[in-house]
Amino acid sequence: MNDGTITTDPSMKAEVFNKFFGSVFTVDDGLCSYVENRVVDDGLNTVTFTPNIVRGVLLKLKPSTSSGYDCIPNVFLQKCANTIATVIYFHIDSVTYRDLET
Repeated sequence: MNDGTITTDPSMKAEVFNKFFGSVFTVDDGLCSYVENRVVDDGLNTVTFTPNIVRGVLLKLKPSTSSGYDCIPNVFLQKCANTIATVIYFHIDSVTYRDLET
């Protein structure tokens, strides 16, 4: 707060943040600035990986990290890496090259 007092009230904290951010940001004027593309995009023609690379990535997953969007725990992926690496490789391989051709 402006006078240095401390608050635990969520409404007051929200008001303090609102005032601060309102003071440091500008109002949108609705105009878009031109920004030159700095990245040269030659495209992506090939992707090289093998079942061993997939297996290595699976084995490097942190077992304590939470699941991704697929809800499969990393510890499961690690313990099954030898079994599932080839299947994952063939799936990614088929999807990757199909997408690169379009």
